[in-house]
Amino acid sequence: METRQNVFRGTDFFQGGLDIYVNRAVESFEMPFHAHDFIEVTLVSEGRGYHHIGHQVQAVGKGDLFVLPAGVPHVFRPASVKGGDKLVVCNCLFSDRLLTELTERLLPDLELAPLLRLQPGHNDHGFWVRDRRFSFEPLFAALYREYNGERRGSSAMLYALLIQLLVELYRATNESRAGGAETGSTAVGIESSKSSQLLIEEAIDYVLAHAAEPLTIRGMAERLRMSERHFFRLFKQTTGQPFHDFVQHARIRMSCELLLGTTQKVRSIAETVGYSDAESFYRAFRRIVGMTPGEFRKGSNDGFVHQTP
Repeated sequence: METRQNVFRGTDFFQGGLDIYVNRAVESFEMPFHAHDFIEVTLVSEGRGYHHIGHQVQAVGKGDLFVLPAGVPHVFRPASVKGGDKLVVCNCLFSDRLLTELTERLLPDLELAPLLRLQPGHNDHGFWVRDRRFSFEPLFAALYREYNGERRGSSAMLYALLIQLLVELYRATNESRAGGAETGSTAVGIESSKSSQLLIEEAIDYVLAHAAEPLTIRGMAERLRMSERHFFRLFKQTTGQPFHDFVQHARIRMSCELLLGTTQKVRSIAETVGYSDAESFYRAFRRIVGMTPGEFRKGSNDGFVHQTP
């Protein structure tokens, strides 16, 4: 890798009084090897390629997330010059000043300095997190929407989402160390040795993504290699709801979106969100929303704003 490097300045990215910048970029061979005077957190969103960092080269793919303190020289490259080998990354850049402010005022109990600032002999090349559940992707998507949108309160939402990102990064790296996962000056992997809490969060993500499918306590417990009793207890403790109720709420939320966003018939929506018969759907909908699906849809057409469960 070439040793000559550019230095990118935060003043070229931060605008409107914000010490944060968010973008989504397709990497190429034109980007120079560079360092920067700000902190960068980068998520590989699509494709495959390589990350040249210092004098090292690491193969990367979807779900790889890099924490790059100020001063770390690096560049991303796609796997090849062929047009089909695309490497897309999401970047969140923020200043050390903003990190100090957030840490001192809102995150005093988190030791973020070893993760986000250069520590000679420790993380002189930053950290990477291998997130095979893609749990960081929705967070980066929300950051991108708020940064590029023009809604009131976007700056406040950006800082709130950045705080969430910092907390999630801290948890990911510390849970990895506690579980004996790979650690070092350049790597922290979160896919190994999952705690019970991480397994329940995995179950929650799975339910939200597959709510319309047949879901049972037994099936989820087997999936996570837990006893049914242990899974039921942990799930309720984490969500505040029994597993069956959580699934019902997820399905009704899906149905509300379809009622408001489509002209699909109610019986068809019931089948789409996982109910084998319309009567069960009607009963669950009325219990959770407080009205029938037809009343909910009509209220939307009349200009009322409904809050989905």
